[in-house]
Amino acid sequence: MRLIYLFWFAFLGIHSFSQVNFTELEGDHSFRVNSNGSLGVNLNNLRSASFYQEDTSKPLLRQAGLWIVAKDLDDKYHTATHYQSIPGDYDFWSGPMDTLTGETSTNPKWNNVWIVTREQIKTHQQDFDKSSYQLPKAISDWPAQGSDGFANYLAPFIDFNKNGIYDPENGDYPDIKGRKSAYCIFNDIQGEHQASKGQEIGIEIALMISEYSGSQKYLEYYIINRRSTSYSDIYTGFFLDGQCGNRSDNYAGTFEKYPHSIFIYNGDDYDENHFAESTPFVMATFLNKDLSSSIACNDGNGKNGIPTNNSDFINFAESKWKDSSDLTFGGDGTAEGTSADYIFSQLSPNENSFWTEELALNSPGGRTIIGFTQTSNFESKDFLKMDICLDAGIIQNDENVGEKLLKIASENFVSFRQSSSTHSLLKATAISFYPNPSNGRFKLECPDQIKCVQVSDSKGITVYSEKNINKNEIWCNILLSSGIYYMHFTTDEGTFTEKICVRL
Repeated sequence: MRLIYLFWFAFLGIHSFSQVNFTELEGDHSFRVNSNGSLGVNLNNLRSASFYQEDTSKPLLRQAGLWIVAKDLDDKYHTATHYQSIPGDYDFWSGPMDTLTGETSTNPKWNNVWIVTREQIKTHQQDFDKSSYQLPKAISDWPAQGSDGFANYLAPFIDFNKNGIYDPENGDYPDIKGRKSAYCIFNDIQGEHQASKGQEIGIEIALMISEYSGSQKYLEYYIINRRSTSYSDIYTGFFLDGQCGNRSDNYAGTFEKYPHSIFIYNGDDYDENHFAESTPFVMATFLNKDLSSSIACNDGNGKNGIPTNNSDFINFAESKWKDSSDLTFGGDGTAEGTSADYIFSQLSPNENSFWTEELALNSPGGRTIIGFTQTSNFESKDFLKMDICLDAGIIQNDENVGEKLLKIASENFVSFRQSSSTHSLLKATAISFYPNPSNGRFKLECPDQIKCVQVSDSKGITVYSEKNINKNEIWCNILLSSGIYYMHFTTDEGTFTEKICVRL
């Protein structure tokens, strides 16, 4: 049996609201996933849609999502964010982009969050060839492949019958992780950017969210540059706009070293009307990239307040305040002093960079924190991958908040690595594949013998194939145009697919 593993993850019932569909994820941290990629927010009124143990009296997030700033080769900035101050002001819309024209589709089928559970897949595997079996929509409607100019592969699937086409009636099924998964695909070009008020980037993004157990949700983003514009620098950020019960008494913090994380938590001894003496928190741990910077804003109008124009979104990505002054170490980060890359950095009390809001005697209040990773040379047809563990919950009043958060972040990072290693897709991480991007020449190393290699373009056309290899390492030298390709390689463990980028 040939197993095609594309990349990513897949949650629960779909609801519709104001032209943007969504699903509600259950569990210790229940929250809304909107089809345009925004998380934990009711887009109709920008109120919290993120709760502790599904208790609507105990909100955790107000909103969360991406915050991306890119600089093109002419030193012009482009921005796209999920952060909203006004309902209906979007930078992202549902659906993929045409791989040739860069345009989007108005087909309502893309306004969706696709849901698949492990139990549905198990039943499908057992019964798909039985006459009495009824194929569930969760599997039949999985957006595995595109058409009419969209990428051939849009969502990961297992190609049971080895024909390269997603046909679940013949045994194919979505490739998910954990006990249930949610998937959406969105872009930043369908309309004017009313959230960041900036120029579009030209990106298509696939988001998969996986749940195993507990409050953790594992987010995996693939960010593809579908436009002809190349960028010299791109800041790929993830933000947490914290509710944490009573919003007016929160603090923020950063772990700038392993486990690289940003977080918001209740900043006083008692959370009125919501969590009482327990301390609610929300946290995002960066799993595959190190933080390059972090910055936090409050709900005010000062230079560290809510962003109101495009330069504010750009400045925050560059560790600057709204007046273009540097983030500085100590206090609330706004006074004159030593420039800093990370705000409220909590490492060890023995290190000079230890900085908490409690020690600085800051007044608690509304907090939004953004963590950024920075990449150079984000070229046309290139892609970025970002893995995030989103966690939220409560800390008991007899526990040290900093120590507890560090423990949670560390455990989430380790759990991700351990759970990933048991999934066939990430068995492929034992395979060394480099360089990526490449000019068409790349090396493949694997502890198991590589049987064959096939490379296809975004339309599914095979552009390279080599069989009967039976080696642990090979060099491939392929004459290809610049763009995104898919490398399928077979070992005794199955057939895997990796995304590759060719730059000339």
